[in-house]
Amino acid sequence: MNLTTPTTIGELRRLIAEADDLAGAHVLWIDTGGEVHLSANDGNCDDGAVRLRFAPFQAGAGMVGPMAAHDDRLIGKMYFSILHHWLHAGDAPPGPLDAELDDFEREGGWNVSAKAGAHVMNMAPRHGAFGARCH
Repeated sequence: MNLTTPTTIGELRRLIAEADDLAGAHVLWIDTGGEVHLSANDGNCDDGAVRLRFAPFQAGAGMVGPMAAHDDRLIGKMYFSILHHWLHAGDAPPGPLDAELDDFEREGGWNVSAKAGAHVMNMAPRHGAFGARCH
């Protein structure tokens, strides 16, 4: 899943499904090129490649793995948080940024379908462009 090209919720769903929730904490992060990663929180992240790093998902919390990937509400929250923070990262100074999953519901909500392929987003914050196409 790369945020500089059109992306879908299905891509995030597949990334989350591949992780083992009981194997330990996981970190969702985005590199400087816009590629989204999910890594075991082993402290070996290359900070030179990290642009955005979300707070770790604790082992057994249900934030990663096949069950989490089927939770439309959770996946929708992750997807739009990723897009939101990536968009604003273009305005921030260079270097790694820490982020939290946003609770868009407290701000009126984003009532959208989290079905695979339902949304295609193209994010290019460094060029001031934001394009979105919804099916």
